Amino acid sequence: MQKINFWETDVGIDDYKKQKKIFTINYPNEGEYVTLLENKVKKILKTKYCIALPSCTSALYISLKILNLKSTDEVIIPNITFAATANAVHMAGAKIVLVDVDVKTLNIDIEDLKKKITKKTKVIIPVHVSGRGCDMKSIQNLANKNKIKTVEDAAEAFLSKKNNKYLGTIGDMGCYSLSPNKIFTSGQGGLLVTNDKKYFDKIKVFKTQGRIGVTNGGDDIHISPGGNFKLSNISAGLALSQLEKVNLRKKILTKNYLNYKKKLKNLKQIEILNFETDKNELPLWTDVVCQKRDKLFNFLKKNKIICRKFWFPLSKKNFYSKQQHSSFGNTMSVEKKIMWLPSSFLMTKKQQDKVIGKIIQFYRGD
Repeated sequence: MQKINFWETDVGIDDYKKQKKIFTINYPNEGEYVTLLENKVKKILKTKYCIALPSCTSALYISLKILNLKSTDEVIIPNITFAATANAVHMAGAKIVLVDVDVKTLNIDIEDLKKKITKKTKVIIPVHVSGRGCDMKSIQNLANKNKIKTVEDAAEAFLSKKNNKYLGTIGDMGCYSLSPNKIFTSGQGGLLVTNDKKYFDKIKVFKTQGRIGVTNGGDDIHISPGGNFKLSNISAGLALSQLEKVNLRKKILTKNYLNYKKKLKNLKQIEILNFETDKNELPLWTDVVCQKRDKLFNFLKKNKIICRKFWFPLSKKNFYSKQQHSSFGNTMSVEKKIMWLPSSFLMTKKQQDKVIGKIIQFYRGD
């Protein structure tokens, strides 16, 4: 019996054939393919600037670093998010402030956000979980009112829209992931977009060791500290080939999500969290709130169906929990009930029917 994975990517010989010229120009470092990727992405997203980077984590880190945050400055992030969001804040040297999540979206809870904003708050990082958009209108209103910057963690939200705007392009800066479990990949990589030229200029300098002029080494002009955050031509070439497939993949992911929702709607023990697919919100991963999650997870695993449990709340991680003084009621009510079902665009109808059938069997036979 073939295993059904939570996610499978599709990288193969066709990607190589489309971009094999990269291997003949003898320049694997950052170059023309990186520029081509950046130009194509900003055209798709209708944003002024795009910078290709080694990861979404580095994109988040750099976006915070160029804001010159102090150790007393506060950055608000949701309690339920991948550790990279918190790690970026930590590396940038600012103080992490966790905010509770909305149980219907698993995104930032606006009412708790209002309570957590202080005079020390400098940045809010909305995380668009699974491609589901945060309430960016409310977040932007609060940010503007309090002179706070917003950096969108849109790692899972490339091509997803909210209020007819691409997620990641609404705040001051937005960050995307190109890791293998996303709609397109560069192997590992990230993208940072903005409409602000001063941010773009700072990022371009910071990502290449603080240089404004790159020559043969001895004549380089360094104007600030920085690091090596360049994406290679080879990675960019893979991303360019993958980028051609995103529209088809979006259709498949949406179709799979709607099929899950239709076939499991009569099960009271499991709730498929909502996506506004009719408004171009993209369900990258199908997430559910379910009763007896761990038993269901193990039952499916025994039947060679691999799901993925949600991230452990940051408030329960020792290195981030010490500074938190909140009960996080919504987080605690769902943390042991949430997981992702198999969601890959490579999943066949037969495979998805098996997943659905086994979930129904588990609950009706329980």
